[in-house]
Amino acid sequence: MAVNKKLKPISGRLQDKIIVITGGAGNIGVVTAQRCLLEGAKVVLIDLNETQLNVAKTTLSAGCKSSIESPQERILAIKADVTDELQMENALKQSVATFGGLDTCFLNAGISYQATPLLDTSVELFDRCMNVNTKSGTLEDLHAEAFIGLKHAGRIMRDSGSGQGSIILASSAAGLIARPGMTAYGCSKQALRSLAMYGAAELGQYGIRVNTVHPCGVNSPMFLDCWPEHKIKEMLAALPLGRLAEADDIAAMVTFLASDDAQFLTGGTFKVDGGQANY
Repeated sequence: MAVNKKLKPISGRLQDKIIVITGGAGNIGVVTAQRCLLEGAKVVLIDLNETQLNVAKTTLSAGCKSSIESPQERILAIKADVTDELQMENALKQSVATFGGLDTCFLNAGISYQATPLLDTSVELFDRCMNVNTKSGTLEDLHAEAFIGLKHAGRIMRDSGSGQGSIILASSAAGLIARPGMTAYGCSKQALRSLAMYGAAELGQYGIRVNTVHPCGVNSPMFLDCWPEHKIKEMLAALPLGRLAEADDIAAMVTFLASDDAQFLTGGTFKVDGGQANY
């Protein structure tokens, strides 16, 4: 099994970049936000759960105060339903009004999924996965976040005239490989990959990069609560590096794609999967 080393942020790599994170109150959102802050960014957390948003902001402020002066001034928390186009548009505009711009948008809202055989998958379950993971936000509507976020973040970045921007869609290893029982979920994650490819093709003329990140199962409450222990053991046995992904692993990839180090990368599928999609 690969050793899970604590990853260290690269100081100053994201200095004064403005980074929006949807699903910002969740585990991956908070860990990614902390790394962005420690690399110099200003961070906007968007989530529907106001209580968790407040906890996230308090946690981030406390966790960064030894490294950053007045970290609370570099964090904006916005309650919004990211599947509602007007709410998402207004949240992005509020981000720009507060911090003066938008450099990166990490579209991270989504749901986990329990394996269901293809022949037992209902139309309702299939629609739920497609809507949640491709639109986005509430459990009934998640395939909207990605489309709505891509559309409105792309407009802001284009209209800024900066000639740059990074939009990152949270997909899954299930969007790259086919596994029994994962039809609805896998199709929704594959759709995100296609959305990013088309986004990259259209927005490249404005210097805007669009990429997807594909983790395997993540060591987080949302994932672990959906799978029985014996299934987790089966997953681990199939992973060449022998462990689940950590939120730190995803945060490291997101901050890289947000940085100028990734300035010539677009339309890419970036695996954070311990070798699960081994091709």
